[in-house]
Amino acid sequence: MSSISTHKIPKKYVTPARRVMAVVPGLVLILALGWLSHDLSPNERVVLLRYMAMAFAGVMAFVTPHLLFPDTDKTLILQLNLSPRHLFLHHLVKLRPLWIFATAALLVIAFGDVSNPAGYVTEKLQLFGTGIIALSAIILYALYRFVTIGELSQRWNEGKIGRKMFTSMEKIGKSTPVGAGMYPTFISTILVTFVGMMSVVIAAAIPHPILTITPFVLFAGYAGLQLYHQGSHYDRLYYQSDAFYDELFTNPSTGMRDSREPAGYEAIYWVPQRWRPAVWSQIIQLDRKRPMGRIIALLSFTYWLLIWLGVPEAWFSGWLVFWVFSKNMLAWPASDSRISPPVFHWWMMPPHDWVIARFFMQIRWTLTLFLTIGIAAVMSGAVAWTEVFAWTLFDLVISAGTAWMITRSNEYVFQKKFI
Repeated sequence: MSSISTHKIPKKYVTPARRVMAVVPGLVLILALGWLSHDLSPNERVVLLRYMAMAFAGVMAFVTPHLLFPDTDKTLILQLNLSPRHLFLHHLVKLRPLWIFATAALLVIAFGDVSNPAGYVTEKLQLFGTGIIALSAIILYALYRFVTIGELSQRWNEGKIGRKMFTSMEKIGKSTPVGAGMYPTFISTILVTFVGMMSVVIAAAIPHPILTITPFVLFAGYAGLQLYHQGSHYDRLYYQSDAFYDELFTNPSTGMRDSREPAGYEAIYWVPQRWRPAVWSQIIQLDRKRPMGRIIALLSFTYWLLIWLGVPEAWFSGWLVFWVFSKNMLAWPASDSRISPPVFHWWMMPPHDWVIARFFMQIRWTLTLFLTIGIAAVMSGAVAWTEVFAWTLFDLVISAGTAWMITRSNEYVFQKKFI
């Protein structure tokens, strides 16, 4: 069967909740960079760019394999039999959102000068161009390192690489903490971080401003050349790496492509016995749809970051409003009739009990919100304890309101139609 190069993978429908959670952290970062750079001098902007590039290298080292593998489009790709070139472009499309956010951040760092927007235009253009090449080089190098993981992992598993090391460890009675096939992932994570950061360090050591772009150009050229050499068999690398991460990210106990397990029944001990089965059934569905723990951690960390940056009170107060509504609205998918059949819910208990059950589900993270704001009140003077309790009460009110709204559109509608 010949490769069908004219087909493109159709865009998937993405829920508004997922779009919001994907876009908002990047927007918050851009706003934070804007706050930091609004009155910096050209030299200070260069330093800020270096910090950003080093942080970006660390981010790419960890998120690249999660963005690329295991590919949810693999079934369609197999049917289309895409060529190596189109598989490479497919990976670039997956990494494009990071490049767009990075470019937007560069624009803010280079040109977000409120005090003198028309000054130092040449220096700002040079800074932006250097940043584009640096971040593009990091993306290309991360893609090269992780797209070849499958082939390297197979060689490690077969003992073609690292055999002497494992033999020596066995002789002294030591065992490795992970399987041999995992070592290329650890090595690639370290290399992407180290090489990306070292390119920044080398550029900073060059005294002439114009020549500071040289390490990034060489870095980008090396990454591009390596990918070019892999171009003829990129399809083989794609399927090998996808198979490796498909196995790595599959939870043996659930059979799902994620290491997250839904909360156990004993984990919701704080819910009264009458509503505990209903709350548990909803939390299981929610945990399978959303990595709520990671989302809550991101929301809390961003709130502390905004306070640490010294942004106006309206900024982090607005973020708390988003925090509360996101926490409550992200539970909405669990009420979908395909996941939560109204007839099944009616069999479990009447609608007014489902309002209470959903309220308990919605306040699952209220204590985390209280602690998040409480830590800010203890560690800084930006938040008073009266505000901590006020925001907690606000969350309880919104939780009760959304619990009623969800039940109103589900169990009460079913009761009106059929009971």
